[in-house]
Amino acid sequence: MNRKSQIQIGETIAVLFVFFILIVVGLIFYARVIKGNIEIEGEESSQLRSVGIAQRVMFLPEVQCSEDNNIIDNCIDTLKLESAQSLMRENEVYYYDLFEFGNISVAQIYPNEVKWSLYLRKADNLRNKIVTNVPVSLYNPVTRRHGFGVLTIETFSK
Repeated sequence: MNRKSQIQIGETIAVLFVFFILIVVGLIFYARVIKGNIEIEGEESSQLRSVGIAQRVMFLPEVQCSEDNNIIDNCIDTLKLESAQSLMRENEVYYYDLFEFGNISVAQIYPNEVKWSLYLRKADNLRNKIVTNVPVSLYNPVTRRHGFGVLTIETFSK
């Protein structure tokens, strides 16, 4: 009788041991799935932040095209762009609140190649870089001609 109860206690302990091992394996699997989802959500939020910064740049009065006080969508004035470079360097703290860590540049592709660097702020501990390219029309008010360019926004994050 004594041996039978010892065997039953041993079986119960073995079943509980297997049960707890299955629970631990399930928790590890669940933790890895949650970690993967958090990384994906972090990447998506970084991309959304980059698109938001691109929209802020496009609607800056410092670079927008306007004709008779009418704003032209997806258009950057090249004369305003040249003066905005020095303006953004002088007021770096104000523009940091808008653009955070990143690099904003405009490259004209047609009719000739020209590149303007509007904003640059980097930090050493930032690893991820997301690049957003936006096609824009570049208007030269002196010659009254449009060119084609690309607005490049690089955002850096941890």
